[in-house]
Amino acid sequence: MAVITEAHKTDMFAELINSIDQKFGGSSETSSDLGQWAVNNEIMLDGKKFTFKKHEYLIEPYSDKHPYQVEIKATQLGLTSKAMLRVFHTARYGGDSYRGIGYYFPSRTDVTDLSKTRIDPLIDDNPETIGQWMRDTNAANVKKIWNTNLYLRGMRSRVGAKSSPMDFVVFDELDEAPPKMVDMILERMAHSEEGELLYLSNPTLPDYGIDRLFQLSNQMYWLIKCPKCNHYTDLVGTFPECLLMARGRVIRACEKCHAELDPSKGAWFAKRPDITDIHGRQFSQLYSQTKMTNPEKILHTFQTTNNLTDFYNLKLGIAYVEAQNRLSVQQVLDCCGDRGIASSCDEGTFMGVDQGNNLHVVIGKPHPKRAGEVIHIGEYLGNKGKEGGSWKQLDELMARFKVMRCVVDGLPETKHARAFAERFPGRVFLLFANVHQKGSYRWDERAHLVSANITETLDASHRLIADCDIILPRKSSDVVQEFARHCHAVAKKLEEDDETGSSRYVYIHRLAGPDHYVMAFDYMVMCLLDAPALMFPELL
Repeated sequence: MAVITEAHKTDMFAELINSIDQKFGGSSETSSDLGQWAVNNEIMLDGKKFTFKKHEYLIEPYSDKHPYQVEIKATQLGLTSKAMLRVFHTARYGGDSYRGIGYYFPSRTDVTDLSKTRIDPLIDDNPETIGQWMRDTNAANVKKIWNTNLYLRGMRSRVGAKSSPMDFVVFDELDEAPPKMVDMILERMAHSEEGELLYLSNPTLPDYGIDRLFQLSNQMYWLIKCPKCNHYTDLVGTFPECLLMARGRVIRACEKCHAELDPSKGAWFAKRPDITDIHGRQFSQLYSQTKMTNPEKILHTFQTTNNLTDFYNLKLGIAYVEAQNRLSVQQVLDCCGDRGIASSCDEGTFMGVDQGNNLHVVIGKPHPKRAGEVIHIGEYLGNKGKEGGSWKQLDELMARFKVMRCVVDGLPETKHARAFAERFPGRVFLLFANVHQKGSYRWDERAHLVSANITETLDASHRLIADCDIILPRKSSDVVQEFARHCHAVAKKLEEDDETGSSRYVYIHRLAGPDHYVMAFDYMVMCLLDAPALMFPELL
Protein backbone atom coordinates (compact mmCIF):
# COMPACT_ATOMS: atom_id res chain seq x y z
CA MET A 1 0.00 0.00 0.00
CA ALA A 2 1.40 3.37 -1.11
CA VAL A 3 2.27 5.84 1.57
CA ILE A 4 0.89 9.35 1.13
CA THR A 5 3.39 11.87 2.39
CA GLU A 6 2.49 15.20 3.95
CA ALA A 7 3.88 17.00 0.91
CA HIS A 8 1.68 14.88 -1.38
CA LYS A 9 -1.37 15.66 0.78
CA THR A 10 -0.60 19.36 0.54
CA ASP A 11 -0.37 19.16 -3.27
CA MET A 12 -3.62 17.18 -3.49
CA PHE A 13 -5.39 19.71 -1.26
CA ALA A 14 -4.08 22.59 -3.37
CA GLU A 15 -5.34 20.89 -6.53
CA LEU A 16 -8.76 20.37 -4.94
CA ILE A 17 -9.00 24.01 -3.88
CA ASN A 18 -7.94 25.10 -7.36
CA SER A 19 -10.59 22.85 -8.95
CA ILE A 20 -13.33 24.24 -6.68
CA ASP A 21 -12.03 27.73 -7.28
CA GLN A 22 -12.20 27.25 -11.05
CA LYS A 23 -15.71 25.83 -10.97
CA PHE A 24 -17.29 28.34 -8.62
CA GLY A 25 -15.19 31.43 -9.40
CA GLY A 26 -13.65 32.08 -5.98
CA SER A 27 -10.13 33.45 -5.74
CA SER A 28 -7.83 35.09 -3.30
CA GLU A 29 -6.68 37.45 -6.09
CA THR A 30 -8.35 40.80 -6.40
CA SER A 31 -10.69 41.03 -9.39
CA SER A 32 -10.83 44.83 -9.35
CA ASP A 33 -10.98 46.81 -12.56
CA LEU A 34 -8.48 45.97 -15.24
CA GLY A 35 -5.97 48.75 -14.53
CA GLN A 36 -5.88 48.19 -10.76
CA TRP A 37 -5.56 44.45 -11.29
CA ALA A 38 -2.58 44.91 -13.65
CA VAL A 39 -0.84 47.31 -11.24
CA ASN A 40 -1.58 45.36 -8.03
CA ASN A 41 -0.43 42.06 -9.49
CA GLU A 42 2.66 43.60 -11.10
CA ILE A 43 1.76 42.14 -14.48
CA MET A 44 4.74 41.82 -16.81
CA LEU A 45 4.00 43.32 -20.21
CA ASP A 46 6.52 43.22 -23.06
CA GLY A 47 9.21 42.28 -20.57
CA LYS A 48 8.50 45.20 -18.23
CA LYS A 49 6.43 45.66 -15.07
CA PHE A 50 3.05 47.20 -15.91
CA THR A 51 2.76 50.90 -15.15
CA PHE A 52 0.72 53.91 -16.25
CA LYS A 53 3.77 56.16 -16.05
CA LYS A 54 4.09 58.03 -19.35
CA HIS A 55 0.80 56.40 -20.36
CA GLU A 56 -1.57 58.43 -18.20
CA TYR A 57 -4.03 58.68 -21.09
CA LEU A 58 -4.68 54.93 -20.63
CA ILE A 59 -5.83 55.08 -16.99
CA GLU A 60 -9.47 55.82 -17.75
CA PRO A 61 -9.70 53.50 -20.78
CA TYR A 62 -8.39 50.63 -18.64
CA SER A 63 -11.20 51.27 -16.16
CA ASP A 64 -13.94 51.63 -18.77
CA LYS A 65 -16.33 48.66 -18.55
CA HIS A 66 -18.73 49.81 -21.25
CA PRO A 67 -19.80 46.81 -23.42
CA TYR A 68 -19.36 48.64 -26.76
CA GLN A 69 -16.06 50.49 -27.26
CA VAL A 70 -14.38 51.98 -30.31
CA GLU A 71 -10.71 53.03 -30.36
CA ILE A 72 -9.40 54.95 -33.37
CA LYS A 73 -5.68 55.09 -32.85
CA ALA A 74 -2.19 55.93 -33.99
CA THR A 75 0.48 53.21 -33.75
CA GLN A 76 2.46 52.13 -30.69
CA LEU A 77 0.18 53.52 -27.99
CA GLY A 78 -0.48 50.34 -26.00
CA LEU A 79 -4.01 49.62 -27.24
CA THR A 80 -3.42 46.05 -28.44
CA SER A 81 -1.75 45.26 -25.10
CA LYS A 82 -4.80 46.67 -23.31
CA ALA A 83 -7.10 44.58 -25.48
CA MET A 84 -5.15 41.40 -24.70
CA LEU A 85 -5.18 42.06 -20.96
CA ARG A 86 -8.89 42.80 -21.07
CA VAL A 87 -9.50 39.47 -22.79
CA PHE A 88 -7.61 37.54 -20.10
CA HIS A 89 -9.16 39.55 -17.26
CA THR A 90 -12.69 39.08 -18.64
CA ALA A 91 -12.17 35.35 -19.14
CA ARG A 92 -11.03 34.99 -15.52
CA TYR A 93 -13.41 37.37 -13.73
CA GLY A 94 -16.31 37.80 -16.12
CA GLY A 95 -18.26 34.89 -14.72
CA ASP A 96 -19.84 31.83 -16.30
CA SER A 97 -21.69 33.90 -18.93
CA TYR A 98 -18.45 34.34 -20.88
CA ARG A 99 -18.09 30.99 -22.60
CA GLY A 100 -16.35 32.22 -25.74
CA ILE A 101 -14.17 35.22 -26.58
CA GLY A 102 -13.02 35.98 -30.11
CA TYR A 103 -9.92 38.00 -30.94
CA TYR A 104 -9.84 38.83 -34.65
CA PHE A 105 -7.02 40.18 -36.76
CA PRO A 106 -7.23 40.83 -40.53
CA SER A 107 -5.34 37.69 -41.61
CA ARG A 108 -4.39 34.29 -40.27
CA THR A 109 -0.72 35.32 -40.42
CA ASP A 110 -1.45 38.33 -38.21
CA VAL A 111 -3.18 36.09 -35.69
CA THR A 112 -0.33 33.57 -35.62
CA ASP A 113 2.17 36.38 -35.07
CA LEU A 114 0.04 37.83 -32.26
CA SER A 115 -0.19 34.45 -30.56
CA LYS A 116 3.53 33.72 -30.76
CA THR A 117 4.99 37.16 -30.09
CA ARG A 118 2.47 38.75 -27.73
CA ILE A 119 0.06 36.29 -26.12
CA ASP A 120 2.41 33.38 -25.41
CA PRO A 121 5.04 35.67 -23.80
CA LEU A 122 2.29 37.32 -21.74
CA ILE A 123 1.34 33.90 -20.37
CA ASP A 124 4.94 32.82 -19.77
CA ASP A 125 5.95 36.10 -18.10
CA ASN A 126 3.07 35.96 -15.60
CA PRO A 127 3.09 32.42 -14.19
CA GLU A 128 1.48 33.38 -10.88
CA THR A 129 -1.60 34.99 -12.49
CA ILE A 130 -2.34 34.49 -16.18
CA GLY A 131 -0.17 31.38 -16.36
CA GLN A 132 -2.22 29.69 -13.62
CA TRP A 133 -5.46 30.36 -15.45
CA MET A 134 -4.49 28.54 -18.63
CA ARG A 135 -5.98 25.20 -19.61
CA ASP A 136 -5.09 23.33 -22.82
CA THR A 137 -2.69 25.94 -24.16
CA ASN A 138 -0.99 23.84 -26.83
CA ALA A 139 -3.00 25.21 -29.75
CA ALA A 140 -1.75 28.50 -31.16
CA ASN A 141 -5.20 29.76 -32.19
CA VAL A 142 -7.44 28.32 -29.45
CA LYS A 143 -6.73 28.71 -25.76
CA LYS A 144 -8.69 27.81 -22.63
CA ILE A 145 -8.56 30.58 -20.02
CA TRP A 146 -10.23 29.42 -16.81
CA ASN A 147 -13.70 28.39 -18.04
CA THR A 148 -13.61 30.45 -21.24
CA ASN A 149 -12.42 29.53 -24.72
CA LEU A 150 -10.34 32.19 -26.49
CA TYR A 151 -10.46 31.93 -30.28
CA LEU A 152 -7.73 33.72 -32.24
CA ARG A 153 -8.92 34.09 -35.82
CA GLY A 154 -8.26 35.86 -39.09
CA MET A 155 -11.01 37.82 -40.81
CA ARG A 156 -10.37 36.82 -44.40
CA SER A 157 -11.63 33.27 -44.03
CA ARG A 158 -15.30 32.34 -43.87
CA VAL A 159 -14.31 29.30 -41.81
CA GLY A 160 -12.67 31.52 -39.20
CA ALA A 161 -15.71 33.79 -39.15
CA LYS A 162 -18.02 30.83 -38.54
CA SER A 163 -16.38 29.69 -35.31
CA SER A 164 -18.12 28.98 -32.02
CA PRO A 165 -20.60 31.35 -30.32
CA MET A 166 -19.03 34.41 -28.74
CA ASP A 167 -19.82 36.61 -25.74
CA PHE A 168 -17.01 39.11 -26.27
CA VAL A 169 -15.35 39.98 -29.60
CA VAL A 170 -12.28 42.10 -30.28
CA PHE A 171 -11.70 43.41 -33.80
CA ASP A 172 -8.05 44.50 -34.03
CA GLU A 173 -7.06 46.52 -37.14
CA LEU A 174 -10.67 46.67 -38.28
CA ASP A 175 -9.98 48.78 -41.38
CA GLU A 176 -7.91 46.02 -42.96
CA ALA A 177 -10.74 43.47 -42.66
CA PRO A 178 -13.46 42.73 -45.25
CA PRO A 179 -16.70 44.35 -43.97
CA LYS A 180 -18.74 41.26 -44.92
CA MET A 181 -16.59 39.10 -42.66
CA VAL A 182 -17.15 41.49 -39.76
CA ASP A 183 -20.90 41.17 -40.23
CA MET A 184 -20.61 37.40 -40.31
CA ILE A 185 -18.57 37.34 -37.09
CA LEU A 186 -21.13 39.51 -35.32
CA GLU A 187 -23.72 36.80 -36.01
CA ARG A 188 -21.75 34.56 -33.64
CA MET A 189 -22.96 36.82 -30.81
CA ALA A 190 -26.66 36.51 -31.64
CA HIS A 191 -27.49 34.51 -28.49
CA SER A 192 -25.01 36.13 -26.11
CA GLU A 193 -26.27 37.68 -22.88
CA GLU A 194 -23.15 39.84 -22.66
CA GLY A 195 -22.51 40.88 -26.25
CA GLU A 196 -19.34 42.90 -25.57
CA LEU A 197 -17.56 44.53 -28.51
CA LEU A 198 -14.18 46.22 -28.77
CA TYR A 199 -13.10 47.72 -32.09
CA LEU A 200 -9.60 49.15 -32.46
CA SER A 201 -7.72 50.17 -35.56
CA ASN A 202 -5.48 52.64 -37.29
CA PRO A 203 -7.90 54.63 -39.43
CA THR A 204 -7.74 54.77 -43.21
CA LEU A 205 -10.49 56.57 -45.14
CA PRO A 206 -12.93 59.08 -43.65
CA ASP A 207 -16.43 57.62 -43.12
CA TYR A 208 -15.07 54.07 -43.35
CA GLY A 209 -14.40 51.31 -40.85
CA ILE A 210 -13.15 52.56 -37.50
CA ASP A 211 -13.74 56.22 -38.43
CA ARG A 212 -17.37 55.49 -39.25
CA LEU A 213 -17.88 53.71 -35.91
CA PHE A 214 -16.11 56.51 -34.04
CA GLN A 215 -18.49 59.03 -35.59
CA LEU A 216 -21.40 57.02 -34.14
CA SER A 217 -19.88 57.11 -30.64
CA ASN A 218 -19.66 59.79 -27.96
CA GLN A 219 -16.25 60.76 -29.47
CA MET A 220 -13.90 61.20 -26.52
CA TYR A 221 -10.61 63.11 -26.88
CA TRP A 222 -7.66 63.48 -24.52
CA LEU A 223 -7.46 67.20 -23.74
CA ILE A 224 -4.45 68.59 -21.89
CA LYS A 225 -4.85 71.16 -19.11
CA CYS A 226 -2.68 74.26 -19.25
CA PRO A 227 -0.73 74.83 -15.99
CA LYS A 228 -0.86 78.58 -16.59
CA CYS A 229 -4.42 79.45 -17.69
CA ASN A 230 -6.24 76.13 -16.96
CA HIS A 231 -7.52 75.94 -20.54
CA TYR A 232 -7.89 72.43 -22.05
CA THR A 233 -6.27 71.97 -25.48
CA ASP A 234 -7.13 69.35 -28.06
CA LEU A 235 -3.74 68.63 -29.66
CA VAL A 236 -5.25 66.70 -32.55
CA GLY A 237 -7.87 69.31 -33.35
CA THR A 238 -5.32 72.14 -33.23
CA PHE A 239 -2.47 70.41 -35.09
CA PRO A 240 -0.03 71.69 -36.34
CA GLU A 241 -0.53 75.02 -34.55
CA CYS A 242 -0.27 73.20 -31.19
CA LEU A 243 3.45 72.55 -31.81
CA LEU A 244 5.53 75.70 -31.38
CA MET A 245 9.22 76.51 -31.27
CA ALA A 246 10.17 77.95 -27.85
CA ARG A 247 13.69 78.56 -26.59
CA GLY A 248 15.25 76.37 -29.23
CA ARG A 249 12.94 73.37 -28.96
CA VAL A 250 9.48 72.30 -30.11
CA ILE A 251 6.82 72.19 -27.39
CA ARG A 252 3.18 71.21 -27.06
CA ALA A 253 1.53 74.60 -26.60
CA CYS A 254 -1.72 75.76 -25.06
CA GLU A 255 -3.96 77.06 -27.85
CA LYS A 256 -5.00 79.99 -25.62
CA CYS A 257 -1.84 81.30 -23.91
CA HIS A 258 0.87 79.21 -25.67
CA ALA A 259 2.34 77.91 -22.39
CA GLU A 260 4.00 74.49 -22.55
CA LEU A 261 1.70 71.55 -21.88
CA ASP A 262 2.44 68.37 -19.96
CA PRO A 263 0.79 65.48 -21.88
CA SER A 264 0.32 63.53 -18.64
CA LYS A 265 -1.96 66.24 -17.23
CA GLY A 266 -5.04 65.60 -19.27
CA ALA A 267 -8.60 64.32 -19.14
CA TRP A 268 -11.03 62.58 -21.48
CA PHE A 269 -13.88 64.75 -22.76
CA ALA A 270 -16.75 63.59 -24.93
CA LYS A 271 -17.62 65.67 -27.97
CA ARG A 272 -21.07 64.08 -28.03
CA PRO A 273 -21.89 63.27 -24.39
CA ASP A 274 -25.56 62.66 -25.23
CA ILE A 275 -24.57 59.39 -26.93
CA THR A 276 -24.29 56.66 -24.31
CA ASP A 277 -24.56 53.37 -26.22
CA ILE A 278 -21.05 53.54 -27.77
CA HIS A 279 -17.90 54.75 -26.02
CA GLY A 280 -15.35 55.99 -28.56
CA ARG A 281 -11.83 57.33 -27.97
CA GLN A 282 -9.25 58.86 -30.28
CA PHE A 283 -5.58 58.10 -29.53
CA SER A 284 -2.69 60.10 -31.02
CA GLN A 285 1.10 60.12 -30.80
CA LEU A 286 0.84 63.84 -30.06
CA TYR A 287 0.59 63.00 -26.37
CA SER A 288 2.85 59.96 -26.41
CA GLN A 289 5.96 60.43 -24.26
CA THR A 290 8.52 58.19 -25.96
CA LYS A 291 11.73 59.49 -27.53
CA MET A 292 10.59 58.60 -31.03
CA THR A 293 7.31 60.50 -30.71
CA ASN A 294 8.48 63.76 -29.19
CA PRO A 295 6.97 66.96 -30.62
CA GLU A 296 10.06 67.89 -32.62
CA LYS A 297 10.16 64.55 -34.45
CA ILE A 298 6.43 64.68 -35.20
CA LEU A 299 6.60 68.21 -36.57
CA HIS A 300 9.68 67.40 -38.64
CA THR A 301 7.97 64.36 -40.13
CA PHE A 302 4.89 66.41 -40.99
CA GLN A 303 6.98 69.05 -42.74
CA THR A 304 9.12 66.61 -44.73
CA THR A 305 6.99 63.54 -45.44
CA ASN A 306 5.97 62.49 -48.92
CA ASN A 307 3.21 60.32 -47.49
CA LEU A 308 0.64 62.45 -45.68
CA THR A 309 -1.84 59.59 -45.63
CA ASP A 310 0.38 57.44 -43.40
CA PHE A 311 1.27 60.46 -41.27
CA TYR A 312 -2.35 61.27 -40.47
CA ASN A 313 -3.42 57.64 -40.13
CA LEU A 314 -0.47 56.25 -38.15
CA LYS A 315 0.91 59.22 -36.20
CA LEU A 316 -2.10 61.43 -35.56
CA GLY A 317 -4.62 58.59 -35.56
CA ILE A 318 -7.16 60.31 -37.80
CA ALA A 319 -8.74 59.28 -41.10
CA TYR A 320 -7.40 60.98 -44.19
CA VAL A 321 -7.70 60.71 -47.96
CA GLU A 322 -5.80 62.75 -50.50
CA ALA A 323 -7.99 64.98 -52.62
CA GLN A 324 -7.31 63.10 -55.85
CA ASN A 325 -8.61 59.85 -54.33
CA ARG A 326 -12.06 61.08 -53.33
CA LEU A 327 -14.40 63.53 -55.03
CA SER A 328 -15.98 66.20 -52.90
CA VAL A 329 -19.63 67.10 -53.31
CA GLN A 330 -18.55 70.58 -54.45
CA GLN A 331 -16.26 69.14 -57.14
CA VAL A 332 -19.23 67.28 -58.59
CA LEU A 333 -21.53 70.31 -58.46
CA ASP A 334 -18.86 72.42 -60.16
CA CYS A 335 -19.52 70.34 -63.29
CA CYS A 336 -23.17 71.41 -63.45
CA GLY A 337 -24.51 73.38 -66.39
CA ASP A 338 -27.79 75.23 -66.74
CA ARG A 339 -29.98 72.53 -68.31
CA GLY A 340 -32.53 70.49 -66.40
CA ILE A 341 -33.11 66.73 -66.41
CA ALA A 342 -34.10 65.69 -69.94
CA SER A 343 -36.97 63.27 -70.60
CA SER A 344 -35.88 62.35 -74.15
CA CYS A 345 -33.21 63.03 -76.74
CA ASP A 346 -33.07 63.12 -80.55
CA GLU A 347 -29.36 62.32 -80.63
CA GLY A 348 -27.68 59.01 -79.93
CA THR A 349 -26.91 58.49 -76.23
CA PHE A 350 -25.23 56.09 -73.83
CA MET A 351 -26.76 54.63 -70.65
CA GLY A 352 -25.41 53.10 -67.45
CA VAL A 353 -27.62 51.11 -65.05
CA ASP A 354 -26.75 50.05 -61.50
CA GLN A 355 -29.15 47.41 -60.24
CA GLY A 356 -30.24 46.71 -56.69
CA ASN A 357 -33.63 46.98 -55.04
CA ASN A 358 -34.14 49.78 -57.56
CA LEU A 359 -32.50 50.69 -60.86
CA HIS A 360 -30.31 53.79 -60.91
CA VAL A 361 -29.83 55.21 -64.38
CA VAL A 362 -27.43 57.77 -65.86
CA ILE A 363 -27.71 58.76 -69.54
CA GLY A 364 -25.15 60.87 -71.37
CA LYS A 365 -24.08 61.91 -74.83
CA PRO A 366 -21.00 63.30 -76.59
CA HIS A 367 -20.26 67.02 -76.27
CA PRO A 368 -18.28 69.18 -78.73
CA LYS A 369 -16.08 70.81 -76.05
CA ARG A 370 -16.08 68.28 -73.21
CA ALA A 371 -15.75 64.53 -73.04
CA GLY A 372 -19.51 64.31 -72.62
CA GLU A 373 -22.71 65.62 -71.08
CA VAL A 374 -25.06 63.89 -68.66
CA ILE A 375 -28.65 64.62 -69.67
CA HIS A 376 -30.67 62.26 -67.48
CA ILE A 377 -30.31 60.90 -63.94
CA GLY A 378 -33.10 58.84 -62.39
CA GLU A 379 -34.15 56.02 -60.06
CA TYR A 380 -36.66 53.40 -61.20
CA LEU A 381 -38.32 50.37 -59.64
CA GLY A 382 -35.94 47.44 -59.70
CA ASN A 383 -35.80 43.83 -58.58
CA LYS A 384 -38.81 43.74 -56.26
CA GLY A 385 -40.94 41.83 -58.74
CA LYS A 386 -39.92 38.25 -59.52
CA GLU A 387 -41.10 38.54 -63.12
CA GLY A 388 -38.86 41.52 -63.85
CA GLY A 389 -41.68 43.70 -65.17
CA SER A 390 -40.07 46.83 -63.75
CA TRP A 391 -37.11 46.30 -66.09
CA LYS A 392 -39.43 47.17 -68.99
CA GLN A 393 -39.01 50.80 -67.88
CA LEU A 394 -35.50 50.56 -69.28
CA ASP A 395 -36.96 49.61 -72.65
CA GLU A 396 -38.85 52.89 -72.69
CA LEU A 397 -35.67 54.80 -71.86
CA MET A 398 -33.82 53.00 -74.64
CA ALA A 399 -36.43 54.27 -77.09
CA ARG A 400 -36.94 57.82 -75.78
CA PHE A 401 -33.22 58.55 -75.55
CA LYS A 402 -32.11 56.63 -78.65
CA VAL A 403 -29.58 54.69 -76.57
CA MET A 404 -26.84 53.28 -78.79
CA ARG A 405 -25.01 51.38 -76.07
CA CYS A 406 -25.93 50.52 -72.47
CA VAL A 407 -23.94 48.81 -69.72
CA VAL A 408 -25.85 47.27 -66.83
CA ASP A 409 -24.45 45.61 -63.73
CA GLY A 410 -24.64 41.84 -64.22
CA LEU A 411 -25.38 41.22 -60.53
CA PRO A 412 -27.29 40.54 -58.38
CA GLU A 413 -30.22 39.79 -60.73
CA THR A 414 -28.54 38.27 -63.76
CA LYS A 415 -31.77 36.76 -65.17
CA HIS A 416 -33.58 40.08 -65.63
CA ALA A 417 -30.42 41.84 -66.82
CA ARG A 418 -29.78 39.17 -69.44
CA ALA A 419 -33.39 39.28 -70.65
CA PHE A 420 -33.03 43.06 -71.04
CA ALA A 421 -29.83 42.60 -73.07
CA GLU A 422 -31.46 39.99 -75.29
CA ARG A 423 -34.23 42.46 -76.17
CA PHE A 424 -31.54 44.84 -77.48
CA PRO A 425 -28.82 42.71 -79.09
CA GLY A 426 -25.58 44.56 -79.72
CA ARG A 427 -26.75 47.53 -77.64
CA VAL A 428 -27.01 46.26 -74.04
CA PHE A 429 -24.12 44.56 -72.24
CA LEU A 430 -23.91 42.93 -68.83
CA LEU A 431 -20.81 43.98 -66.91
CA PHE A 432 -18.82 41.46 -64.89
CA ALA A 433 -15.76 42.82 -63.13
CA ASN A 434 -12.31 41.28 -63.56
CA VAL A 435 -9.75 42.60 -61.07
CA HIS A 436 -6.88 41.07 -63.05
CA GLN A 437 -7.81 42.60 -66.41
CA LYS A 438 -5.60 45.38 -67.76
CA GLY A 439 -6.25 47.84 -70.55
CA SER A 440 -9.19 47.88 -72.96
CA TYR A 441 -12.66 46.67 -72.10
CA ARG A 442 -13.68 43.36 -73.64
CA TRP A 443 -17.02 43.60 -75.45
CA ASP A 444 -18.69 40.32 -76.43
CA GLU A 445 -21.71 41.12 -78.61
CA ARG A 446 -22.69 37.48 -79.05
CA ALA A 447 -22.88 36.84 -75.28
CA HIS A 448 -24.09 40.38 -74.45
CA LEU A 449 -21.18 40.74 -72.01
CA VAL A 450 -18.44 43.22 -71.21
CA SER A 451 -15.60 42.68 -68.76
CA ALA A 452 -13.39 45.35 -67.22
CA ASN A 453 -11.20 46.16 -64.26
CA ILE A 454 -13.52 48.33 -62.13
CA THR A 455 -10.62 50.21 -60.55
CA GLU A 456 -9.58 51.35 -64.02
CA THR A 457 -13.12 52.27 -65.10
CA LEU A 458 -13.67 54.26 -61.90
CA ASP A 459 -10.35 56.01 -62.43
CA ALA A 460 -11.60 57.15 -65.84
CA SER A 461 -15.02 58.35 -64.67
CA HIS A 462 -13.54 59.94 -61.55
CA ARG A 463 -11.08 61.86 -63.71
CA LEU A 464 -13.85 63.31 -65.89
CA ILE A 465 -15.42 64.97 -62.84
CA ALA A 466 -12.12 65.95 -61.20
CA ASP A 467 -11.04 67.65 -64.46
CA CYS A 468 -14.51 69.14 -65.02
CA ASP A 469 -14.54 67.40 -68.40
CA ILE A 470 -18.20 66.39 -68.12
CA ILE A 471 -21.32 68.58 -67.97
CA LEU A 472 -24.04 67.66 -65.47
CA PRO A 473 -27.62 68.96 -65.23
CA ARG A 474 -28.15 72.09 -63.17
CA LYS A 475 -27.36 71.78 -59.49
CA SER A 476 -30.78 72.97 -58.27
CA SER A 477 -32.21 69.53 -59.05
CA ASP A 478 -32.63 67.26 -56.02
CA VAL A 479 -31.48 64.24 -58.00
CA VAL A 480 -28.27 66.03 -59.01
CA GLN A 481 -27.57 66.78 -55.35
CA GLU A 482 -28.12 63.10 -54.57
CA PHE A 483 -25.84 62.17 -57.49
CA ALA A 484 -23.10 64.37 -55.98
CA ARG A 485 -23.44 62.69 -52.58
CA HIS A 486 -23.19 59.26 -54.22
CA CYS A 487 -19.98 60.33 -55.99
CA HIS A 488 -18.54 61.45 -52.63
CA ALA A 489 -19.33 58.02 -51.14
CA VAL A 490 -16.49 56.33 -53.06
CA ALA A 491 -12.74 56.66 -52.44
CA LYS A 492 -9.58 54.97 -53.66
CA LYS A 493 -7.37 53.16 -51.17
CA LEU A 494 -4.07 51.29 -51.41
CA GLU A 495 -4.37 47.70 -50.21
CA GLU A 496 -1.57 45.24 -49.54
CA ASP A 497 -1.85 41.49 -50.05
CA ASP A 498 -0.98 39.75 -46.77
CA GLU A 499 0.52 36.71 -48.47
CA THR A 500 2.55 38.27 -51.31
CA GLY A 501 3.16 41.79 -49.99
CA SER A 502 2.07 43.24 -53.34
CA SER A 503 -0.05 46.40 -53.33
CA ARG A 504 -2.91 47.59 -55.52
CA TYR A 505 -5.45 50.35 -55.46
CA VAL A 506 -9.10 49.52 -54.88
CA TYR A 507 -12.19 51.68 -54.51
CA ILE A 508 -14.03 51.54 -51.21
CA HIS A 509 -17.76 52.01 -51.59
CA ARG A 510 -20.70 53.33 -49.59
CA LEU A 511 -18.74 55.71 -47.37
CA ALA A 512 -21.42 57.40 -45.26
CA GLY A 513 -24.08 56.70 -47.87
CA PRO A 514 -25.10 54.82 -51.03
CA ASP A 515 -23.10 54.95 -54.26
CA HIS A 516 -25.57 53.70 -56.90
CA TYR A 517 -25.38 56.75 -59.15
CA VAL A 518 -21.59 56.79 -59.24
CA MET A 519 -21.64 53.21 -60.53
CA ALA A 520 -24.33 53.99 -63.12
CA PHE A 521 -22.26 57.02 -64.20
CA ASP A 522 -19.18 54.80 -64.44
CA TYR A 523 -20.99 52.36 -66.73
CA MET A 524 -22.23 55.22 -68.90
CA VAL A 525 -18.68 56.56 -69.19
CA MET A 526 -17.49 53.11 -70.31
CA CYS A 527 -19.86 53.42 -73.27
CA LEU A 528 -19.08 57.06 -73.90
CA LEU A 529 -15.31 56.63 -74.05
CA ASP A 530 -15.07 53.20 -75.69
CA ALA A 531 -17.93 53.00 -78.21
CA PRO A 532 -17.38 53.16 -82.00
CA ALA A 533 -17.90 56.56 -83.61
CA LEU A 534 -21.11 55.64 -85.46
CA MET A 535 -23.47 53.09 -83.97
CA PHE A 536 -26.98 52.12 -85.04
CA PRO A 537 -27.56 55.05 -87.44
CA GLU A 538 -31.13 53.83 -87.92
CA LEU A 539 -31.89 55.17 -84.43
CA LEU A 540 -31.08 58.75 -85.45
